[in-house]
Amino acid sequence: MSSPAPDPPPVLPWRGSTARRHSGWPAGYWRVVVLRGLRLRCPVCGRGRLFATYFRMNASCSCCGVGFAREHGQWVGSLDINTFVVAFGLMIASAFAPDWPLPITLVVWGAAAILVPLVTFRFSRGLWTAIVYLSGGVY
Repeated sequence: MSSPAPDPPPVLPWRGSTARRHSGWPAGYWRVVVLRGLRLRCPVCGRGRLFATYFRMNASCSCCGVGFAREHGQWVGSLDINTFVVAFGLMIASAFAPDWPLPITLVVWGAAAILVPLVTFRFSRGLWTAIVYLSGGVY
């Protein structure tokens, strides 16, 4: 009777050829996918819409059938992108803002802090959907 096969090593051995291995995407494909996300289209086919209403995403693409959401908490990255873009944009805008009296300044920047994230929400969600697709999370 032969002995059982040894268990495989817990970590795959390093292979020098993998350092130069190219991914399966064609050259420049990531730009196409990111632009599809920013246009609020399906990152896979580019025809289906990401959003059913202003705030509610479709569960899947109406053209190719790919599902957009995979797990709970997947959209935290889009919130991070939105927060960074809005904070950076408002900081730059405040540096070049006119010297208004305090009440006007509070009203203008308070309104901007509420309205700008609402306007950029869909685009950050579309960009994040494209990033998730490129990393293998949308299929």
